[in-house]
Amino acid sequence: MLYLESFVHRDALAEIISRWMVDHPLPGDVERLKTIVNFNSYVSRIWTDRLTKDIIKSFTGMEPRRLVVRTKGQLKDFVVAHPRYTSERIEEMLSRYGKFPEDFYRETPIDGAMYVNDLGGALQFVGSSRIKRFRRVAEKGSRRIVDYMLARIRANADALAEERAKSLGIPKDRLLTPPEQMVEEFNHAERRLIKSIKQGTIQSELPPLSIPDVAGIKLIAEPDEYVRLFDILQSSPWCTVLEEEKHSGNYKGTNLRVSYLLPKEMLEAMPPSGGYLKVLDFRGFDAHMVADQYREFIRAAEERVRLEIIVSDFQEFLESEIGRSMHEERVLSQRSHRDYNGHLATNIRYLMDFILSLCRAPSQKDLEEVPIKLWVKYMPDTIERSVRNLYIPDDYFFDTVPVQSMQAAPDRTIDA
Repeated sequence: MLYLESFVHRDALAEIISRWMVDHPLPGDVERLKTIVNFNSYVSRIWTDRLTKDIIKSFTGMEPRRLVVRTKGQLKDFVVAHPRYTSERIEEMLSRYGKFPEDFYRETPIDGAMYVNDLGGALQFVGSSRIKRFRRVAEKGSRRIVDYMLARIRANADALAEERAKSLGIPKDRLLTPPEQMVEEFNHAERRLIKSIKQGTIQSELPPLSIPDVAGIKLIAEPDEYVRLFDILQSSPWCTVLEEEKHSGNYKGTNLRVSYLLPKEMLEAMPPSGGYLKVLDFRGFDAHMVADQYREFIRAAEERVRLEIIVSDFQEFLESEIGRSMHEERVLSQRSHRDYNGHLATNIRYLMDFILSLCRAPSQKDLEEVPIKLWVKYMPDTIERSVRNLYIPDDYFFDTVPVQSMQAAPDRTIDA
């Protein structure tokens, strides 16, 4: 099912999500979910930082400085203020950013860091890392599931058309189908799929749907430096390049899918403490038991994780932040696609949002049923209420807020 490749204990997480999609939670699921998601959220920051620094040091010969980034504006402001070089196109982008900064989604939150080298007092941007925020994981996960289910629905609709053509004694490619009948056949196929979800029969059929970039790194390498950087990754004892994908459209860069050997001994020696321990305490963990739980979590974890490394030259990096292939514009375009806004697609997103909201909530209480069923139609208000109940149950208001007796209320006449 949904396979977060940058997480450890990813098989257990995928199994829980696949059961919750058919409303089949089991005792202990909530605790397991919260442990997998929260400990991964913590540990992935450590190994991603370690990996990014190791690569940059091998590539540039310098230990980079790490600067925490909370909004995209912090990253964009820095690279605009510290261009590695200039060109006519770079000057054009910098000028527009300076005149209209409000057009560049500067308040977009990011859970990441940027890495800079100090060249005799001049700071040079060399790369960044980020962990996908809970909402983006939910969004991307729902798209993976929707893509799979839409393919199933279209295949079923195609089978219905094949049956109709056969009954008429003609080849399917000669079948003339009115648009309204095509819509009805698609809707019929969707209803059949939803029925299989409701009955729980689809769970065993769901394949692994991978999200390879929950953790991601961006590196700056000019065209004449790329081969050297690639060789560094290929020859390292801790990285294996699994796939190389070069882009040449509006977005120009190279995506590398990389397998990384976790430094488990180092990770085990760094249990959550300080501020993050307080976060876990709020989220329902016993602070006194976290260190032991964490060490066991690391010992039982897979040896390797996968992540995405994006490599581009500095000008193309600027294009992705403030130019023609701005990341935020691409995200908005995906969100507006009609395939991701139908009834089934919306419910999958609601369910993923709920699961990841649950992992941040204080309660460790098991669920008797999953409050979001993929086959039921909901208003957004219903989902908001389900998430709110993770923090403050509705009963709290009715049990604690005094209500004046109706007998004590004065009579009132309603004018017609």
